[in-house]
Amino acid sequence: MALSGSSGAAGRRGHGPLKPAVRAYRRPSNAGRGRAVVPVVREGEAFRPFCWVDNSYRVCGWPEVTARALHIPVQRALGRPCWEVLGNEHCRNSHRGCHAGECLANASRSDGPRPGIAEEAETHCAVLSLSDASQGAIVWCPYTKLTTGTVGSAGLEGLVIRGALADRLGSLESVLDGIRCVCGADDCELFLVDPSGREVFLVDCEGHDRAAFMERTRMPLGVGYAGMITLQQQSRFTNHFQHDRSFVRKAVKRRGIRSFVGVPLNHAGRPLGYLGVGWRDDSVPLQWGLRVLEEVKSMVRLAIPPRLLPQTGSVMHAAPLVIRCFGPFEVVRDGRLLPASAFARRKALRLLQTLVLRRGAPMHRDELIELLWPGVSARSGANRLHGVLNVLRSALEAGRSAGASRYIVCRDNYYFFDNQAPHCIDLFDFLDLVASARALQRQGGDERALGPLEDAVALYRGDLFAGDTDSESFDLLRVNLRHSYLDAVRALVGLRIHWGQADHAIALLRTALGFEPEALDLHEALVTQLVRAGRISEARQQYDCCRAALRRYVDLELPPRITALEKLLH
Repeated sequence: MALSGSSGAAGRRGHGPLKPAVRAYRRPSNAGRGRAVVPVVREGEAFRPFCWVDNSYRVCGWPEVTARALHIPVQRALGRPCWEVLGNEHCRNSHRGCHAGECLANASRSDGPRPGIAEEAETHCAVLSLSDASQGAIVWCPYTKLTTGTVGSAGLEGLVIRGALADRLGSLESVLDGIRCVCGADDCELFLVDPSGREVFLVDCEGHDRAAFMERTRMPLGVGYAGMITLQQQSRFTNHFQHDRSFVRKAVKRRGIRSFVGVPLNHAGRPLGYLGVGWRDDSVPLQWGLRVLEEVKSMVRLAIPPRLLPQTGSVMHAAPLVIRCFGPFEVVRDGRLLPASAFARRKALRLLQTLVLRRGAPMHRDELIELLWPGVSARSGANRLHGVLNVLRSALEAGRSAGASRYIVCRDNYYFFDNQAPHCIDLFDFLDLVASARALQRQGGDERALGPLEDAVALYRGDLFAGDTDSESFDLLRVNLRHSYLDAVRALVGLRIHWGQADHAIALLRTALGFEPEALDLHEALVTQLVRAGRISEARQQYDCCRAALRRYVDLELPPRITALEKLLH
């Protein structure tokens, strides 16, 4: 089950079974100052090989994806110093004696770069010390050593990152510094919308140049990277930071930052703020940096103290139990993401998924037993179910009384998830918002449908229980929900185009194609909008993406209505 932290144990055994589908990205031709990304269809995914090390920097976990990428089997890696396995050219401290533990000591430095660090940026390993220092750290090869792995490699890297950050959720400062370390970056900052809704304020900055970032701590919406990204809800990235006038804090540029990636944060469809990461190196692969920030921004939202959240958008954070069904299955209890280890039995998560999808409808004990353990005897099944129920209830409710549960209720041998207990489930909110938008549209209230459509689209983080290989029984529902999301995108794009908001429509189409790359009508709409906006080079790239997607997923050539677009591309 793709809960944060679940990949850690698997990686330490030398295996990598968790492989959710995460699509790679590439920059448009104007990527130096780009605002959006174009999905690319490719046979593999770009990722950084990584491993676990103990506090002596000896490899204690060597994932299968790393073994394949570096052609080093697990038996040759375990127990050896990481600088020997990865090679000296990968290690910033190899010539200074990395085995002395300098990486762990410097993994969270914020007092400024050591001499020579800026010049060595291209050789840095990224190091994130684990919450218990005695457990060691996770080490990633430098971003200059990005390699192409099998489909799912980038997704596994993201799961490992989120799992490591989950242990830091008690401190926003620790999460931001963790992101900086994971990215091998110099600085990481967070801005949030203030209560007035008219400007953003700097919550924290972690890194070598904190004082420079503090030069200006408030900006009106639309001003600077923080204000622009928050207002437009579009990412920005550049390797030419020194010449980007959109970033208004000159002190930061004087510190030598050359690459920068910023991503928007939102909550329940409303702008929340922005997360930014900066490097002194001017060769950071921006598509990789953007993907990593998109992976970790959900962790930032979880770490934000409730007092800093807008009152109108704090429902998800206020609920004692939050369940996310879209994308990797996640359970948040009292503001903390539960790792897989919180569910001592694997079937506990499957039981939770099953009951949640029933949305309060009861299931008989015998039906659950047959679903979870087909063919088992009634007595054995009842004992197993009893054990799994205890594990699930204890995970969802800390300190509960024996035999009691607010969420998983049993009456006359029928079990159900009690919707009256305080909780928040993205799937339920999505279905309600879609139904509300459709009702308003039938009544001719397109303008009033805009809000529910935007909120519904923002909730969709990926397919239902994405990456869960044990949930094939949910495939039909998974497809239906994806189609509901795509229909909501089509309706929202139509409204944006009608009101002349082409940039917003283009961003929506690109995101949707990341989930459904063979949707021809979305490709057609995106190419058309890019042409109308005068972005011909991007339109050509998108046309090529459309052709590649059709060949890969349905083994067909472009139909005439799509090839007719070629005349618009010259």
